[in-house]
Amino acid sequence: MRLSKIKKIIGLLFVSLSLCSDMQLQAQSQIAYYQNKLDTYFTKDHEVKNFVSITESGIAIYANAEDKEKGVKPEIKLSWQQVDSLKNIISYIPEKELEKLLIDKRDSMGYYMQKDSVKHTFTSHLKGMKIAIDPGHIGGVFEMGEIESRCMKLYIDSTHQVELEEGNFTFFTAQILKKKLEAQGATVMLTRPDTGISSFGISYFDWKKRIKERGYVDSLKQEGLLTEKEEKLLHASLADKAMFSEVFGPMDLSERARKVNAFQPDLTLIIHYNVNEKNTGWTQTTNKDFVMTFVGGCVTTKDLEKVAGRLNLLRLLISDDIENSVKLSSFVVKQLSGDLKVPIAKSSDASYLSEHCLSTPEPGVYSRDLALARLIKGTLVYAEPLYQDNANECRLLTGHGEEITGGNVPTRIQMVADSYYKAIVNYVNTLNK
Repeated sequence: MRLSKIKKIIGLLFVSLSLCSDMQLQAQSQIAYYQNKLDTYFTKDHEVKNFVSITESGIAIYANAEDKEKGVKPEIKLSWQQVDSLKNIISYIPEKELEKLLIDKRDSMGYYMQKDSVKHTFTSHLKGMKIAIDPGHIGGVFEMGEIESRCMKLYIDSTHQVELEEGNFTFFTAQILKKKLEAQGATVMLTRPDTGISSFGISYFDWKKRIKERGYVDSLKQEGLLTEKEEKLLHASLADKAMFSEVFGPMDLSERARKVNAFQPDLTLIIHYNVNEKNTGWTQTTNKDFVMTFVGGCVTTKDLEKVAGRLNLLRLLISDDIENSVKLSSFVVKQLSGDLKVPIAKSSDASYLSEHCLSTPEPGVYSRDLALARLIKGTLVYAEPLYQDNANECRLLTGHGEEITGGNVPTRIQMVADSYYKAIVNYVNTLNK
């Protein structure tokens, strides 16, 4: 064999070994990244990790923890190339399509690997941006607040009592924020149209009338909003509070998530107002007041009982949804704290923060298994800006302000909306750099 040919073969071997080495290093880097993410956002329920395998060949999801232990074939198996191809688009693939692609194998992975990532660039502030806002709860009349357990009558002193309904506060905040965002060219969608109205476009009381119609119940089942268990409860003569918590409430949350995901926003704001968990009965005021935000992750094994839950775990793990949500939430929590003069909550400031959440790298941002934080895809912030039952806040929330959309909206609520707006603008500006 000629010397030149030997040198050429040796050279090709070195190139091949070099490529293999680079691929191994890349795989090791990815293993470390995703293992760290799994440890950071999915270890509150330790069994969740037993559904996942992260190796040099890629990421696998098992139908149950026992399958992994027994060496049974995983339900979903992705090479690192497939992970890289799916991570930017998995949040935009409908659940049924994703199931066909990854589990039934009825669709070609190659088709999705060629799809461009769904990303927008914003040339002028918020122009061209799609933003979804979910005003938490329902509100309306005080009776509705009592049914959804989201209202209170606080005695400020022996002669002065105030009524608070969270669903009204969240809607007014969302309405003000929507106008501010639209003025800058954003397209904004609210998950419900008014106080006292659910995501179905009707009140709870109207829904109670409609569920007596067979056709309406069938339509809810077809859309996947009503389970067999919930359908049985419709005929169980439940009191309003039980009917709301067991049937209507979960359906309403699912519909909110469905509407947001169909809209495919660039970011989602889930707006709530908090209370002191230790202030039992919420008839007296409290001195506590904190701001906090939540993002996805922290799922439980109960969430993984169905295929949809396991697909969601995969999405949260391989996409940048959690990381982007943490970044947005950090802007929001800092802006709210600074503008409202409300301290950022530490994990020791509420039992649910230490018992049911995982801390993220950003102060005041917690990973928690909340329905909307789990079901809504993409970048989101689930925010709790203040405690309604705080001795000062309850006065401000029921105080005077400006006449907006036919009613007086307290200045405090306008301040909250303005803080959200400034946080979004600041966040978007970092995307354009």
